[in-house]
Amino acid sequence: MVREVTPESEARAMRERAVRDAKCGVILDAAREVFADKGYHETRLEDIAAGAGFSKASLYNYFNDKEEIFLSLAVREYGRVVEAIESIIKEECSFEEGLSKILRKIFSHFGEHFAFVLATTNYQMIGLMHAEMGKHENLTDNFRRELQRVQKLFEQFIRTGRKSGVVSSSLSDTALARYLGALIRGVLFEWKTSGHMGNIDTATSEVVSFVRSGMSVREGNGER
Repeated sequence: MVREVTPESEARAMRERAVRDAKCGVILDAAREVFADKGYHETRLEDIAAGAGFSKASLYNYFNDKEEIFLSLAVREYGRVVEAIESIIKEECSFEEGLSKILRKIFSHFGEHFAFVLATTNYQMIGLMHAEMGKHENLTDNFRRELQRVQKLFEQFIRTGRKSGVVSSSLSDTALARYLGALIRGVLFEWKTSGHMGNIDTATSEVVSFVRSGMSVREGNGER
């Protein structure tokens, strides 16, 4: 028997989805804190449930396991960064101003949770978790897609700078985007090893300076 769809049933379904999405968001927010504090392997569902104010049993109404929570969180966080970068790229500003805005957005968004970010960008760790996460193939694909979108947006940004004559490197846009990503991860790694978040303005200024002039290496052995 096919249930009739009415305006009332549609409205009820929308309310139920909104409530479910809100509760999933609370769980993911709590999970981000726990993953950042304990790391992926040391985190237990009990820890996430406690942080979210749920029982472990009720957590299963929204997620099947820790792997699904981790991947859902990774997709959400990188999706937010992608949206922010897309918005900045559309703005009419100079290359350096745009780069500074992108860097500040990434550092401010991920800075307080750099341990979680390092976990999601550590490909060796992702490889170790692959067997565990294989049952969530769709989410794994979505996560990789978000990482690729960040890379592609960096390439688009650099390509625009090249067309305007600001970027003149002989390296490909893909290579430059990859190195830019490595610089960003390097800052986050430094913050992690120091045990605290660094200064966003300083980090942004240093990365922009490096992108602008690099290491200023001279030809030859440097002897005068």
